[in-house]
Amino acid sequence: MSESLEWTPLARTADFAGQRKLAMKISGIDLLLLMDGADVVVIHNYCTHMGRPLDGGRLSAGQITCPFHGACFDLRTGAARSGPAVGSLHRFASRVEGETIYADLRNKPITPWGRRS
Repeated sequence: MSESLEWTPLARTADFAGQRKLAMKISGIDLLLLMDGADVVVIHNYCTHMGRPLDGGRLSAGQITCPFHGACFDLRTGAARSGPAVGSLHRFASRVEGETIYADLRNKPITPWGRRS
């Protein structure tokens, strides 16, 4: 494991049980784990538009769409691809070792609506 990152175990790949999304709260942070091909992406589970959860959103072509107002985000970069998003998603460094999914959760996101997740 990298010495510059602090890896926290989040889940096992089997926890996805055939799904592509897994929502959880760890260390007070609402997370969304997403299967993107063979990779697992870990993001803050809030749309930057109004702070609504993204776990009900649609995954397609490397993007997630907010189920409430249709904002679309790139899974690789977190960048907003369409409005009404007001900024990029917070992504956490993540990796899979064996069957365990890890992320570095030290940098908690500050939400646009003024609270730390």
